[in-house]
Amino acid sequence: MAKELTRREFLKATAFAGVLASTVRRGVGQSGEQINVAIIGTGDHGRTLLGYLLKIPNLDVELLKLFLDLTEREEAAFQLPEFKVAALCDIYEPHLKRALDMVGQPVPTYDDYRRVLDDKNIQAVIIATPPHTHKQIVLDALQAGKHVWCEPPLALSLDDAKAIAQAASQANTVFQVGLQKRFNPTYAHSVKFMRTGVLGKLSLAHAQWHQKTSWRKPMRDQALERQVNWKLYRETSGGLLTEVALHQFDVVRWYLGALPVSISAWGSTVLWQDGREVPDTVQCVLEFPNGVRMTYHATLTNSFQASYEIFAGEFGTIYLSGGHGVLFKEADAPSLGWEVYAKRSRLGRDEGVMLVASATKLLELGKEPSEVGFQDRLESNEFIVALIRFAMAIGNGKKVASGAIQGLESTAIALKAVEALTTGSTQTIKANELQLS
Repeated sequence: MAKELTRREFLKATAFAGVLASTVRRGVGQSGEQINVAIIGTGDHGRTLLGYLLKIPNLDVELLKLFLDLTEREEAAFQLPEFKVAALCDIYEPHLKRALDMVGQPVPTYDDYRRVLDDKNIQAVIIATPPHTHKQIVLDALQAGKHVWCEPPLALSLDDAKAIAQAASQANTVFQVGLQKRFNPTYAHSVKFMRTGVLGKLSLAHAQWHQKTSWRKPMRDQALERQVNWKLYRETSGGLLTEVALHQFDVVRWYLGALPVSISAWGSTVLWQDGREVPDTVQCVLEFPNGVRMTYHATLTNSFQASYEIFAGEFGTIYLSGGHGVLFKEADAPSLGWEVYAKRSRLGRDEGVMLVASATKLLELGKEPSEVGFQDRLESNEFIVALIRFAMAIGNGKKVASGAIQGLESTAIALKAVEALTTGSTQTIKANELQLS
């Protein structure tokens, strides 16, 4: 049996090897410069992002360009970004080991994020630590002049979230929030399509997230229970509302172009009676201007129909799930002309037309839109697109699609939902709560 490294031995063995850091090839936008990036927080989501970083070299560049929504000038100059994974950081050694295994060669590893920020050769950090730790890490990273990717929610209090957004808005470096659905090509295409008025007068929105899983990780050392299973405790997590619902709330806020005027929420622990402090099942109602309401439910007790969002109006409904977008028309809806050439898709008894980003350009490349546009293609994957957009913003200074304001607004909605659930009273977002001084 292989000898298990002690924490000190592990950190010592890997810290010397920075010059051998994993490299993901080629230039950034028009700069052609390598970006040395560190992952701070190598838990499940940090490793997810790391995994996508490592897949960038194998992308089809011509296909990828179709899903990045580039200007002609950007398209002509585009190259795959060159990320070098220059450091990994986590206070929990098993997470570091797993991340290091993914990289496949030694890189410096740390248990103190400040050592990452001290490295002048690291230009960017991806912060995927639990949200209650974000504030100080983000503020220190921005102060150190790093480009920052921060996973949402920004924080677990509005004051901390505002402090992050304020600092990010004043920084001279790029600050991007991991609201990945804003980078999903199908979602980005469909929001433009919806705003043409194809649904007529909008009446409602609905979303759900269902996955049967406990979220609990087994622990040998119970002293680390709350550190590792942070999602289950109120001090460190808003549970489903901040870890999952936030992203779907953000989609509706983005599509409607407005913040909710009131937020109600309910929750209970139905299945996982294991000492957790956050519900395993939640329901919400978000009221938007003009009488449009979003209904929402999420659960860890059941996986039926997984995750999706719908927007319903007088002339039809848009259904979104992963890389799949479909328009279901009402019988009295005006003709769209092009729909006779569109691919069809069924959902239960209903048949609709597929909404595929860059369908015309895909056909010009000899690709089948109904196959290429789905989430199983790396080039159209929302995480891939978001990471490359992050690199491009670093290279050319272009504004990101999910920056400080979008991060603050999405965090505010989710935190108000948490407050509504815990207090049993409807919540509102006051204008001054989102104002940056």
